Amino acid sequence: MSAIAPPSAKVRSSSPFDVLFKRLMNEIHAASSPNAIMVGLRNKILKVYDVEMATIFLVDAKKHQLVSWVLLPGEALRKIRTDINRESIIGFVADTQKTLNIPNVYDTEGLKRIHPTLTFDRRWDEKGGCVTRQVLSTPIVYQKNLLGVIQLINRCDGLEFDTDDERRIAELAETLGIALYNHYKTGKKVPLRYEELIKREIISGQEMERAMVIATQQERDVESVLMENFMVEREELGDTLAMVYQTKFMDLTQSTHSVASLVPKGNFDNFERDLIIPVEQQDDTLFLAAKDPVNQPDLTQIKKTYGVLHAKIFLSFGDDIRAVLEKYRPGNEEEGEYEQKPGLNGHDYQEVDERVEIDNSPAIKLVNKILEDAYYAGASDIHIEPYGMTQDSEVRFRIDGHCKNILRVPKHNVTSVIARVKVMADLDISIKRKPQDGKIKFTTTRADNVELRVATIPTAGGNEDVVLRILADSKPLPLEQITPARIYNRITQALVKPHGLFLVVGPTGSGKTTTLHSALNYINTPEKKIWTAEDPVEITQYRLRQVQVKPSIGYTFAAAMRAFLRADPDVIMIGEMRDEETAGMAIEASLTGHLVFSTLHTNSAAETVVRLIDMGLDPFNFSDSLIGILAQRLVRTLCPDCKEGYTPSKKEFDHLVQSYGILFYDHIQTSYSDSLVLYKAKGCDKCNNSGYKGRAGLFELLIASQKIKEMIIDKATSEEIKQEAINNGMTVLLQEGIQLIFDGKTDYNQVMATCSI
Repeated sequence: MSAIAPPSAKVRSSSPFDVLFKRLMNEIHAASSPNAIMVGLRNKILKVYDVEMATIFLVDAKKHQLVSWVLLPGEALRKIRTDINRESIIGFVADTQKTLNIPNVYDTEGLKRIHPTLTFDRRWDEKGGCVTRQVLSTPIVYQKNLLGVIQLINRCDGLEFDTDDERRIAELAETLGIALYNHYKTGKKVPLRYEELIKREIISGQEMERAMVIATQQERDVESVLMENFMVEREELGDTLAMVYQTKFMDLTQSTHSVASLVPKGNFDNFERDLIIPVEQQDDTLFLAAKDPVNQPDLTQIKKTYGVLHAKIFLSFGDDIRAVLEKYRPGNEEEGEYEQKPGLNGHDYQEVDERVEIDNSPAIKLVNKILEDAYYAGASDIHIEPYGMTQDSEVRFRIDGHCKNILRVPKHNVTSVIARVKVMADLDISIKRKPQDGKIKFTTTRADNVELRVATIPTAGGNEDVVLRILADSKPLPLEQITPARIYNRITQALVKPHGLFLVVGPTGSGKTTTLHSALNYINTPEKKIWTAEDPVEITQYRLRQVQVKPSIGYTFAAAMRAFLRADPDVIMIGEMRDEETAGMAIEASLTGHLVFSTLHTNSAAETVVRLIDMGLDPFNFSDSLIGILAQRLVRTLCPDCKEGYTPSKKEFDHLVQSYGILFYDHIQTSYSDSLVLYKAKGCDKCNNSGYKGRAGLFELLIASQKIKEMIIDKATSEEIKQEAINNGMTVLLQEGIQLIFDGKTDYNQVMATCSI
């Protein structure tokens, strides 16, 4: 029984051991984390060293302890801790950084000869239901830094550990030291593949590490452990991992599709090695499922084997791929077992005899015509609405806020049209039962470049609607161009404030983002650092640092705000205050010297105040931070080429005066006479016979005066706040609409339809 310094000599070639040892070294360096090394490789160490028990302890420097996970009979995975001192065997090894080879741990006198305080804790034998005889323990050291201790217990042949064992454990410790050092150097405990699960709070970091340890120990896939041991939902897990690889999740437990006919054509051994499997072939595209959709060294050869130009790789779980491959392993075939099955994870792949002709000439021409006609008609959206085989499909354009039927697509052609749109948007044509989003960059026959945002939505009867948003000009409009002079003069005084909160509110599609960018353009100077977080980024400006948020990966408006505050901002624009966290952070930022812009979905400026207080914001901080609130709508304007002038009746004039209120004559400065001319819609070719062309903004601007700030603290009603704002010079949406009527830009029907929303 003696303390032995680690030898420098390497273990001589010993064929059975060397082969196993080399494999173990590879496993150590490939381990995903220190925990995976500590527990996951335990069984492999037992086999290589032919011992009854092997334990790796890692150093917890802060607590001056050694830590390990152990599996005790009848118990779950448990973490144990031991102090680094000379009272225990592993504590002694860590403290002295010397190897101990003890033939009999129950020889108390022998232990005292090594050190007077050294003892063996018999409780571990009692808990583990085993009898420890010999112990061989050595420190794990790299560049004089203690990283841990490895301990072997009881040779299976009953003999004592000898000098060969001491050399072998020293070599193992050296390899472990290098591997652990590399892990600590990178600072990553969890592989990138699984980090997204932690970001989305699907599983905690500690649980993720435990799952990797269990998976390595049981020689199973981490994904299977997450689903079975940690109750992570299959689809949620698959979708999250697939997002990391920028692909889609394919659940092979639902169907194996055309695997039976495809697998025999390829190299089965390579499929098994790389955990990849072909599931469908359509024209010149091969669809595959893989555990790792990115690292596939044989992909070029696979495409060549199947005679395709393109390959689309989905993510599937490794154990699922192994199960499918085992089913189709050469020699396992049974007659009638491999018929083609429709549907894979709810994805509706087309059968061979129903294959969609996505590149047929009529579909290409029709889709191009729809996109071009919509662009030149000034449409904001295109709606393609199929009704299956019961009737023809409709295509509608939204122009100036209203949908209009444009054409009908024969029911037998609409599938090709939708597939063509999906191909242009780089969407998966095989997926029909889940919504998808994408973008199209399209060049018209007049050489105009158009960008469209595409959304597909499954609808009743197995149909699939497509909505295309024609993205507006990516340049901001001058603020004086979109706001009337009275609003412009008041809003520009608010925008030059050094700090505070300014909100633009209104329903979806009311032009809030356009107005915000016009406001930012007004203050965009070299002296100011401006950050924006948007969903999506539709308008771009020079010098603005713009960020696209991605809630699906946890990059929310609140997360972007936190990042911006570390990036030396003067001005911050948050696309929308959707929750209390984002709103609270916006207010805190505005109170600490930043000018903050954002939007909210409310109907009026005064109502916005009450809504934010109801969200849980502190009235004192909110009142201190608020600069102003601009509520807005978009109203259809009369076609300038065909609008028709008329003299209103005295009754109509009086109704407009009454609707405006007592300040009508002060603001409109018009009285009734036979020469008074208003305008109404008529209709011509240039406006598609609607009588209207284009839209104008209606605004109500609430400036936070000292009196309004006090009312916010006192939690006044929205009506009380509105009345005080009017006393301070605010005009409401209806008043601005009536102003446009007398300016000859719109009519009463459009104003009422807009202001009653």
